[in-house]
Amino acid sequence: LWTHAKSLVCNERQYDIKKIFLNVNVIAIMIGIILFLSQFQLPGLVVTTFDKVGSMIGPLAMIVIGMLIGEMNFKDIFSEKRTYLICFMRLIVYPFIIVLVFQFTGLSTISSDANQIFLITILAASAPAAATITQFAQLYNKHPGYASIMNVMSVIFSIVSMPLMVMIYQLF
Repeated sequence: LWTHAKSLVCNERQYDIKKIFLNVNVIAIMIGIILFLSQFQLPGLVVTTFDKVGSMIGPLAMIVIGMLIGEMNFKDIFSEKRTYLICFMRLIVYPFIIVLVFQFTGLSTISSDANQIFLITILAASAPAAATITQFAQLYNKHPGYASIMNVMSVIFSIVSMPLMVMIYQLF
């Protein structure tokens, strides 16, 4: 996400290895792995603080997206024709292909919990576009309004598409 997605958003062709390993997100992951493997327990105040900050990530992303959309013309949001195709591919075609793969490859019989695992996979595949891309677009000033439209439209359409994909999965 922090290398490939950024390179796509910013049209960069090369990766800087030093920037990858010194990225604050990668450093945090490495610290987390070390803490997990060593079973080191952080003080309660630190754990509570991280928990509270982590709980704010979703609402803050929605605030940023809401601010971007608030600056846009409501008509522009629904008149962007390419958005409908992208949402259709993301919310219907891709999850339907996943359902077909699960059903016709015999993967659904691989484990006693396979049906629950695959249902979770279908839900993830039919979920709306991540708000992270909108944040990337805002951070690097690469069409944040368009990214916000994609996010909002996929959330709106997923209200129908997610139950539809679950129903299709259960029919097979």
